[in-house]
Amino acid sequence: MPKKTFLRLDEEKQERVIRAAISEFHASGFTKAKVETIAENAGVAKGSIYQYFEDKTELFMYSVTWSMEYFMREIDKQTPLQDMDVFDYLLKDRRKRAEMLKHETTLLFFYQDIMSGKFGKLTKTINEELWKIGDKYILQLIAVGKQKGTVRTDLEDQVLALFYKGVTSQLDEYVFKEITKHNFDLSESVHEKIEATINQAIELLKNGMGC
Repeated sequence: MPKKTFLRLDEEKQERVIRAAISEFHASGFTKAKVETIAENAGVAKGSIYQYFEDKTELFMYSVTWSMEYFMREIDKQTPLQDMDVFDYLLKDRRKRAEMLKHETTLLFFYQDIMSGKFGKLTKTINEELWKIGDKYILQLIAVGKQKGTVRTDLEDQVLALFYKGVTSQLDEYVFKEITKHNFDLSESVHEKIEATINQAIELLKNGMGC
């Protein structure tokens, strides 16, 4: 966790620091990333970074969790997550989300760096943190689905979450490849292809965990 001095910053300055960190970690990797470069790009003194975070590792880990939670917060602005089940999450506002990815290429590539194991020995710790965050949201979606009667109640939430993560992690990988293959040019045909695949994935999920 960052220090209180960082948490007392306004949101705009916090985001500027973290985005500068993400850019540097993506460009240089963890070992070669330079705190002075992050500070310069964020428009703060190098010493300020150490007032905000204990060390580079803490800054890196916070950047990882911030990047994932950023996307979840943006999705929540479009449709409140507390109102969605697992199927709503995949169905609603898909084009808006695709456009969001188009404008957040650095975050998207940083997330891909994480998934590909680019950060070596930190990968295991990273994945554990990301699963914690992902599990929180997935279990919430499953709980809403059970309340709505759209998700099976005869299976434990953890089992349903495992199945859901297995399908959606591969789906995320597919969407990333499609977007990057077309250099983030999200034409109508690309949208349609992605949506057709998502629809098929939803049918698979419904057959496995839907009522």
